[in-house]
Amino acid sequence: MSGAMAVLFGVVLLTDPTAVGSGGGPSGASDAVVTPAGRGEDRAEQAKEQAKGRATSAKVTSRSSDFDLQAGVVMFEGDVVVRYSDDLTMCADRLYMFVAGSNELNRVVALGRVSISNELRSGSCERAIYRRRRGEIEMFGDGAGRKAALSEQGGARGVEGTRIRFWLDSGEVEVSDSTIVSETKGRERLL
Repeated sequence: MSGAMAVLFGVVLLTDPTAVGSGGGPSGASDAVVTPAGRGEDRAEQAKEQAKGRATSAKVTSRSSDFDLQAGVVMFEGDVVVRYSDDLTMCADRLYMFVAGSNELNRVVALGRVSISNELRSGSCERAIYRRRRGEIEMFGDGAGRKAALSEQGGARGVEGTRIRFWLDSGEVEVSDSTIVSETKGRERLL
């Protein structure tokens, strides 16, 4: 499919015509735009979710991509960058998007050197799961001592832990095996 465009369960795959592909799906450098179905009631739901701060579309770039229509999975590999419409950005070595029903993006699993950022926070970990309907991101360390890290933009305060779970809507953060990092100024302290 090099140089062509395919529309699969709401994912538009644009492959680089100069890339050499191999195997069972579009390969080579690619861009993808993920959007939900376009029926009227779906648009109303999209507007509600966007108002709640949840992504309704995403643009994905990677060196290669592959998809399985039966399973509803799109895999991106190599320098993967996902920019969601709600200012959330995820980067990883490999990323899987799980889609169900009529183009509904259920969850995203990012693996290898994962970084996540939005206007409020930035984080890094070895593995992350984004559950779109819940507006929840769960980050994991590598199990060999490297913990997941999440900090406020600007880096003055943050947390590290083997597992960090946070919600985009409420700003609530839950940390397992935690370490709190704070930069103090004068007499200020984080209690």
